[in-house]
Amino acid sequence: AAEHSDERVRDLFEQFLPPSQRVKRLGSQVQPDSILAMSGDALRGSQLFFETASVTCQSCHRIAGVGKDLGPDLSLIASKLTPPQILESILEPSKTIDPKYRTHLIATQDGQILSGILLLQDDEQVVLRNEKNEEIRLPTDSIEQCKPQSNSMMPDQLVRDLTAQQLADMLAFLCTLKKSERPIQL
Repeated sequence: AAEHSDERVRDLFEQFLPPSQRVKRLGSQVQPDSILAMSGDALRGSQLFFETASVTCQSCHRIAGVGKDLGPDLSLIASKLTPPQILESILEPSKTIDPKYRTHLIATQDGQILSGILLLQDDEQVVLRNEKNEEIRLPTDSIEQCKPQSNSMMPDQLVRDLTAQQLADMLAFLCTLKKSERPIQL
């Protein structure tokens, strides 16, 4: 089972292996300098981003039209951010949040508490996009409070179950996403 091709099966049985044979995962203490010093493989990073079950990047982000648009489109991320900045945005997603993607908490007059990205707020309605990428429309007069939040919708420690090499591979892939270059295709 430890050699199974499906990582979910391997992960189920990993606890039965001797500690020396277990995969060394990043956990909660990631050293950015050590990841930046590693040589990553962009093709493996692309596969990780798009195909690996334990990595959920494309459930919120798009690259070249693939994925969802809940979070920022990453198609040109390397044109905007340096490798250290890209890594920082992965490791500390709440440190810098584009205002378009700031989560808002809404309390309605009937006691509902909702959160999501604020898409529209006018005299008639408020429109949120929740973490399931669903639009929620509410009449403005039904809202008791609408507050921007300081935490990103992207969870902290999202990469804790990856290996250092996997994170270096993902970073290498994201660093290929520039205006003048085509993203790696699988």
